Amino acid sequence: MNTWFAQENYGDLPAEIVIITQIVSILYIVYFYQSFSNELKFGVHTFFVDGYKIILEKLTALLLVHLSLQIMLLLIVYMTFTAVYIFVGIEFSSIYVSLFRFLIDYMFFPLLFTCFIGLIIALIFGANKVSIFFIIIVWFLSGVINQEVFSSFFETVGANDWKNLLSIGPNSIYSVYQSYIGFNVDSGLELKLLAWFLLLISILLVSSLKWTILQREKKIILSIVTGLIIGCIGFGFLSVHKNSLAFNSVDEMKETERYEELHSVDTNLHYKIHTYDITIDGDDVRTEIEFDHTATNSPSFQLYYAYPVQKVMVDGTKVSYAREGDIIHINSGTDKFKKITFYYKLTDTALIPYSKNSTILLANHGWYPKKNCKHIFEKDAYLGTVQRTNDVKVNEAYYFTLTADDVLFTNIDSAGRNYKGKTSGLSLIKGEGNQLKYKNYDIVYPADWPNMPKRIEEVTNRLESILSEIYILAPMKVNALPSKLVFMNNTTPNLINNDHLVYSTNGSTLAINDEEVMKDFERNLKESS
Repeated sequence: MNTWFAQENYGDLPAEIVIITQIVSILYIVYFYQSFSNELKFGVHTFFVDGYKIILEKLTALLLVHLSLQIMLLLIVYMTFTAVYIFVGIEFSSIYVSLFRFLIDYMFFPLLFTCFIGLIIALIFGANKVSIFFIIIVWFLSGVINQEVFSSFFETVGANDWKNLLSIGPNSIYSVYQSYIGFNVDSGLELKLLAWFLLLISILLVSSLKWTILQREKKIILSIVTGLIIGCIGFGFLSVHKNSLAFNSVDEMKETERYEELHSVDTNLHYKIHTYDITIDGDDVRTEIEFDHTATNSPSFQLYYAYPVQKVMVDGTKVSYAREGDIIHINSGTDKFKKITFYYKLTDTALIPYSKNSTILLANHGWYPKKNCKHIFEKDAYLGTVQRTNDVKVNEAYYFTLTADDVLFTNIDSAGRNYKGKTSGLSLIKGEGNQLKYKNYDIVYPADWPNMPKRIEEVTNRLESILSEIYILAPMKVNALPSKLVFMNNTTPNLINNDHLVYSTNGSTLAINDEEVMKDFERNLKESS
C-alpha cells in the first residue's frame, strides 16, 4: 500500500512554501501600508525641521523589525522542513544546505519585499482608499507565483531573456528540484533579487522626496538613488547572463526544435582510438586522444554542439575545423597523426544542464569527442519526437584518464582527483547525491531519496533476476547487472553498459521499489540495450 512517504521526489516538497508565501504576502503589504499611512495622515513630522529625517528613521525601523521577523520565520520553516526530511529518512548531505538557500530565495526575499511595497504605496497614496486597488494589482503582478498566473506569457520567455527579470518565482511551482542538479536556485536568480532590492529602495526614496524640507536633503537622496539605479541595472544585466536553463521549459523546447531541423551529415571515421586523457578545470576541458591507427586527413567526431571549441591541436600544431550540429570535422593535414587535443568549454543548456557544482554527463551525452556519425539527439521517425541516440558500443573500449574535482560518480576507478580505467563510454556526475556500497555494487542515488540502504536489496535482486531472464530469452549486449549503479527520477533515458547502469524512473514520484515502478524494469532495460 502506497503512503504519503512512499515516494522519491522530496526535493519538490518545499515548493509548497511558494503558494503560502503568495497568500501571506498580501497580508504583510496591507499591514505595512496601514501602519505607515496612519503615521503620515497626521503629518506630525512637518512640525519639525528634521521631519524628513524622522520619516527615514521610521521607515528604517519598520524594515529592520520586519527583517528580524523574517529571519526568525525562515529559521522556523527551515527547521520544520528539516524535521520532515529526517522523519521520512532523507540522509544528511548538501541537500539540507541547498534547502536553506531555496527558502532564502523563494520565501525570505519575497516576504521582505512586501514591506517595501506597503511603504511605497503609503508614501504615494497616503490614506486614500484608492490605494487598496493598487495593493491588489501590485500583489497580483509581482507575486512569487506570477509565472503560473501569467503562464501564457512566461511560456515564451527563456532563462537568458530580459523579460525573465519580471518574475522572482520558480519556473514551475510543481517541480523545483532535479536529481543531482539540486533546487531551482542559482546565482542568476539571486542577482535578480538584488536588482529588485535596489529598485524597491530607489522607488521608496523617490516616493519620500515630497516630504523633504531642505534642498540639501533632496540632492543627497537623488545622488543615492542614481547609484542604486546603476547598481540595479548592473545586477539585472548579470542576472540575465547567469540564469540557469535547467528548469526552463522554453529553452528545452528551443533546443529540441533545433535538433528537429538537423539532418544526417557525412562523416569520416577511418581511425582507431586507443586512449583518452581528459582534464576538467572549472568549465574548461582539455581532451587528448591517442590513436592506434589513422587513415584520413579529415577525421570526424561527435561533440555536443553547445560546447564552444577554443582550439584543436594535431600532434602539437593548431589546425582548422568545421562543425555541423554535434559533428566536428578536423582538418588534420595528414592521415598519419598520433594525437589530437581538443580545448573547449562546458556550458549550461536545457538538455544537458551544467554549473560549477552540478552536471550529469553520461556516456551517451557526447561531452567528449567520440567516434560517432550521429548527432546526440535525432528525430524519431516513428514517434515524431527528438530522442537521445544510444551510441555506446559495448564491443569497443578505450583507456581513459580523467582529472576532475568534486566528482560524485564516474565509471572508472578513482585515485584521488585522478581516475583511470578502460570502458566503452565515460560517464561523470557532479552534484547533490549519496553513495552506497552494497555487496559488490557501488550505488549512487539522488539526495532526496529516503532510506535507500533499507531498500536496495529488493531493487538489485529484481534487476538481477530480470537481466538473467531477458538474457535467456533474447541475449542483450550486457548479460549481468553492472557493478556501478546510478539511479535518478528524471526523464533521462536509461543507459546500460558493461561497467555501469543509469536507471531512471522517468519522472515517477513513486519509490524505486514500488510495484508500479519495478514492473517496468524489464521494458526499460530492453529499451536501453
